[in-house]
Amino acid sequence: EEAHLYLLGVSKQHAERKAHCLGGRYFALVCTLTNDQHIKMNRTNLLCICIAFQLLLRDGSASARASKQPPIPRTSMVKRGEPIQKVSGKELFRVWEKTKEEYNDKAFGREYQNKWKVVKEGADGLNVAMLHHPTDPVPYVRMHATMPGSVDDVWGSFRLSNWERLMGAVDPFFEGLTILEQFDHGKVNMVLANKRAKRLVTFGKRDFLFVSVSDQPRSDGVLVSGTVSVVTPKYPRVQGYVRAYQDSIGFYEPHADDPNTGESRTSVTIVCRIDLNDSGEGGEGGHVPMWLYTQTIGLSGSSSLAKMRKQMRLEMEERQALAEGRTFEGFGDNGHAKTKIYAMTFMALFVGLHCMRRWF
Repeated sequence: EEAHLYLLGVSKQHAERKAHCLGGRYFALVCTLTNDQHIKMNRTNLLCICIAFQLLLRDGSASARASKQPPIPRTSMVKRGEPIQKVSGKELFRVWEKTKEEYNDKAFGREYQNKWKVVKEGADGLNVAMLHHPTDPVPYVRMHATMPGSVDDVWGSFRLSNWERLMGAVDPFFEGLTILEQFDHGKVNMVLANKRAKRLVTFGKRDFLFVSVSDQPRSDGVLVSGTVSVVTPKYPRVQGYVRAYQDSIGFYEPHADDPNTGESRTSVTIVCRIDLNDSGEGGEGGHVPMWLYTQTIGLSGSSSLAKMRKQMRLEMEERQALAEGRTFEGFGDNGHAKTKIYAMTFMALFVGLHCMRRWF
């Protein structure tokens, strides 16, 4: 096959000469060469290798999706984000109710409950599961964990106003959050916000435009929250970022006190869908292979839950210290630099092994 790589001025003909056909598939790693025998590993060449590898991932992901997921009818392809013309409490409440109905039908439907597959388990009930719905290429992910603190404490930690602190400690790729507007519809509180994520290896920065919802409690007293990505001309795409999409529903309910310490605990369940690529009209794609997301969500999801649990405990200890008039110094280095190195190393190794398994 022809290698259609146009990288840093490298011509198509030069790329084809450097391509090696392997069993009908191509594997091309194009570099800026000082001569035909030696590769000078400067920043330009390293960037070139990364871009070439990303293009290979984008092309290889098609076969991975075909083998891992059932075919999606063309008429069923999902355009991410709920479109709204006017940013108002009534309109945001409408898209939230629509999202809840969709989750009740697909993620929580009785006929799909035996199709959830556990991809990661941990201590104290930590659990990450995935559901591939036949009408959507993006899977539902369910994350469950027991958090230290009362329901009110945990609910407060998950509030959007605390995200800079919580997500800053949990997610090494979290860049920032901007709260845009706030609305109330009856007893439902909604906050429109923009979240930004840092670059991950060769994949560019992401941003999410979404409404965060604090819903009314269920009839059994369980607290409910969620997020829905929206599309509106009032807040267009941001230059330098790929507009990604998410929706989620979270449940918070009391759990039995810790038998050793007697401290309060809360059971937290979050069900979500995340699409890191821009499939909307005028979008720039993003090229993150879905198989890469599905193969790593178990590890990344369980790691996030474990960090959340640690952060909740620190916040609980901080509240206790402040109540007693003490200075709390428990927050220290969050280890993000080391975590990012581990994440990037793991990503490179995982992708390399996956490509070798498929192509050789």
